[in-house]
Amino acid sequence: MVIRMQQTEGTRVDTEETIALPAEASAALAFWKSLRGSRALPCRSAFRPFEWRAWMSDISIIELHEGDNRYFVSLHGGGTQEKIGVNLHKRYMEDNLDRHARSLALDPYREAERTGLPTFSTLTPMLYPGVFHAFPRLVLPFTDGTSSEGPQRIDRFVTWIGNAPKKRYGVEELCHAQRMDRHRATEIRERVGLTVLPA
Repeated sequence: MVIRMQQTEGTRVDTEETIALPAEASAALAFWKSLRGSRALPCRSAFRPFEWRAWMSDISIIELHEGDNRYFVSLHGGGTQEKIGVNLHKRYMEDNLDRHARSLALDPYREAERTGLPTFSTLTPMLYPGVFHAFPRLVLPFTDGTSSEGPQRIDRFVTWIGNAPKKRYGVEELCHAQRMDRHRATEIRERVGLTVLPA
């Protein structure tokens, strides 16, 4: 699936571009949209594991908690574990990420929470010290299912991680890219690309 969209910084439109989602990510996004229906976001009760069987080994469920540590991995698919090199099942992401890697790993979740929209990114840190792979990553937000009269709070994400290319990046290279103009330059988007997908 190719999506034409505009990247924004705050409320100002910067550039228009197209992104090509992998076929598995496109199918997962379409399924998420079918669960959402006419609501702003799908409720967590709409998540039924057997309906996600096509992606099950490559998805994780990340619960959004209150407190210092917020991103709790309640389910970690076996394929995802192999790709990132560690089992995060029943652990907080913050406890298992190098401090240099945290924002690279957590920005897609923060943007999904801020915007109420799915995000697609092209970087997931490996948890071995200083080693990163570029992975396609789709983050799909779900709500806690509070009443329609009250605000709907995002309380979990279903995250799909695709196959990694062979290219690796060192931590210094990525931290330098992250400091430069917050992902707007082409060289940065190639390394740490993060896109909020249109509704």
